[in-house]
Amino acid sequence: MTLLLFAAAADTHAQNSTAPAPVENETPRVYRTTGSRVAVGRSIQVASDEEVSDAVVVIGGSLRVDGRVRDGLVVVGGNLELGPRADVRGDVVLVGGRLTRDPNARVRGSVSDISFGDWSTWVIGGLHLPVVDFGDFGRWLSLMGTVVRVALLGLLMALVILVARAPVARVGRAAAAQPGRAFALGLITELLFVPAVIIGSVGLIVTIIGIPLVAVLVPLAFLACFVALLLGFTALACRIGEWAEDRLGWRAHSALLATSIGLLLILAPTMLSRMIGVASEPLRFAALWLLMAGVVLEFVIWTMGLGAAMMTGFGRWSTVPPPVPPIAHPGVAVLTS
Repeated sequence: MTLLLFAAAADTHAQNSTAPAPVENETPRVYRTTGSRVAVGRSIQVASDEEVSDAVVVIGGSLRVDGRVRDGLVVVGGNLELGPRADVRGDVVLVGGRLTRDPNARVRGSVSDISFGDWSTWVIGGLHLPVVDFGDFGRWLSLMGTVVRVALLGLLMALVILVARAPVARVGRAAAAQPGRAFALGLITELLFVPAVIIGSVGLIVTIIGIPLVAVLVPLAFLACFVALLLGFTALACRIGEWAEDRLGWRAHSALLATSIGLLLILAPTMLSRMIGVASEPLRFAALWLLMAGVVLEFVIWTMGLGAAMMTGFGRWSTVPPPVPPIAHPGVAVLTS
């Protein structure tokens, strides 16, 4: 009887005890393997079921990793986001962007984050363009960049005045006599120049014989366009400087001085906008409008100058007669009573 009671108690204890749950093995993840991925000007994503066998390189876009990358990551000018299931076996290099990393993301290599300024992305026609904002320091950089641009442009214009004074005068007279025609011709040239170069290059490449000519003619075409732009801009700056001298009632009879005055007048809105831009916040709204006015003014001057240079064949011939010099009269004594 005692044995029966002991057996019944043992059986009841076995039934009441909780058996340990069986250990379930985690099912291994299955990836679809892809090769190296390189993107320029757009953002990409490594999906959660994707395994990239080589490196992932993104320039001018952002990258999100939710899967596995057996090599490293390189992101320039964009943001990097590592999801909770990201598994990166190589090094991570981020230049000019923000790194967002989930606590569960795994990175086996080193992480190098090189950041300067506040990076963002402009999307233009599906193309992602990296943009950096340096804050207050960036406004000083813009001012210094404008000063350097004005200085370099002034040196080039002085060289043009010294080398080609007569062509500059012819181009300036043509622009002053027919400004509408000069602007229209310059605008047409700007719109058709690149397509004409592309069509001409393709035509020469098709002939096979013209392939060596492409390597010579294309750089010459861009050089000729640059010379025409610089010649026209210098001519109009000289004319504007001479007009300002007439308004002030004095003439120094110096083409260099007149060109310098014209250059300062043309670029005055842009320079003022850059100088106001480094001031306090309330004045920056005026700087924006000045900058827009400066851009429009420069575009008109560059375009009109280009058209005048084309009208005169780079200043080789005159479309209007030169001004007639004043006739010197002998001095006449005036008697007063």
